[in-house]
Amino acid sequence: MDVELIMDRDRFAAMEPIWNEVLARSGVNHPFVTHEWISAWWDNFQPSGTPYILAVKDGSRVVAIAPLMLDYGKMYGCSIRRLRGMGNVYSERFELLLGERPQEASEALWKYLAAHADRWDVLELRQLPAESQTLTFLSGLAERARCSVGCWPSTESPYVTVRDSWDAYHNSLKKVHRADMRKRMACLEQLGPVELDIVTSDRDLDKDFGDALRLESAAWKGAQGTAIESRDDSREFYRNVMTFAAKSGWLQLYFLVVAGKRIAVRIGLFFHNRLYMLKSGYDPEYATYSPSHLLCDKMLREAWNHKFTEADFLGNSERWKLSWSTNVRPHYWLFVFPRRPMPWILYSLKFRLLPRIHRTPLYASFRSAVARFGITSNDA
Repeated sequence: MDVELIMDRDRFAAMEPIWNEVLARSGVNHPFVTHEWISAWWDNFQPSGTPYILAVKDGSRVVAIAPLMLDYGKMYGCSIRRLRGMGNVYSERFELLLGERPQEASEALWKYLAAHADRWDVLELRQLPAESQTLTFLSGLAERARCSVGCWPSTESPYVTVRDSWDAYHNSLKKVHRADMRKRMACLEQLGPVELDIVTSDRDLDKDFGDALRLESAAWKGAQGTAIESRDDSREFYRNVMTFAAKSGWLQLYFLVVAGKRIAVRIGLFFHNRLYMLKSGYDPEYATYSPSHLLCDKMLREAWNHKFTEADFLGNSERWKLSWSTNVRPHYWLFVFPRRPMPWILYSLKFRLLPRIHRTPLYASFRSAVARFGITSNDA
């Protein structure tokens, strides 16, 4: 197998047909490394780095793709050249597209990366699920090459496996949660008919997208500046996502409607018979009815009605998500440092020295003290 390096944006754009063909052969069941998703991400966030896409070829046939980019950053005050996956905080999951022969493809990719290790100081792959072939094969190859390899635990994303009957699943939830849902639904129904509105096309995209953004930012997200519409790049990114998702048959935009008024939203993508739940929000005027929970109940009923395989909440294991499932999917960040003094020092700081310091009683006392002064954990 040979490896071709692609660093040109136009050549990346031309790869769409073969990219998604390789993705299908790789068994990747999420949309976050599709050509459409990464194109929308690159065009709207315009990262400062350079595409560093590795195409593994068997003869003239592309059999695997590593969607990487090369940029510059800081780690513990040191300037570094970072080879990382194409994505950011909005990219819920990552994977190299290893095709039908993942072991061989991984070996070819690692051989290329190792041969050109003078170009990078750290390989950083974020949000790899625990079952990731990338995590399994690439970390093993790097360790055998005596590189420094670290794995950092990230989010644990709750998910619901759609199996058995709806009644069996629903009865498995805590009684207090089920009772609370019945009570709040009964109260909401006093205001008028409660319905689920599912948008799957871009026929009225301006209105639907506007309603989604309004609801997503209406409560605390807008005030904290974390809503989609708080930034031009995130707003246009999600507009592009909804546009290509509608054209591809992936869009699942759910609204909870009472008396004809949309009061809660969940932006979802339907991919490989799985529902991926992205952003959500609600009108705070209806907060006492728990509209997000009521919407979730109706969405999951739809998942059962249409025999989805899974409903994935994505993100971290927040308490409200765990009301619906205690199954979680762990994610990891994989770090590989080449065999040079400076990368080894950075590895030792991140995965040896600092974890030991964090476990000391003195550090816990320090964090507690700075918290009392309103300093965030990221500052300390």
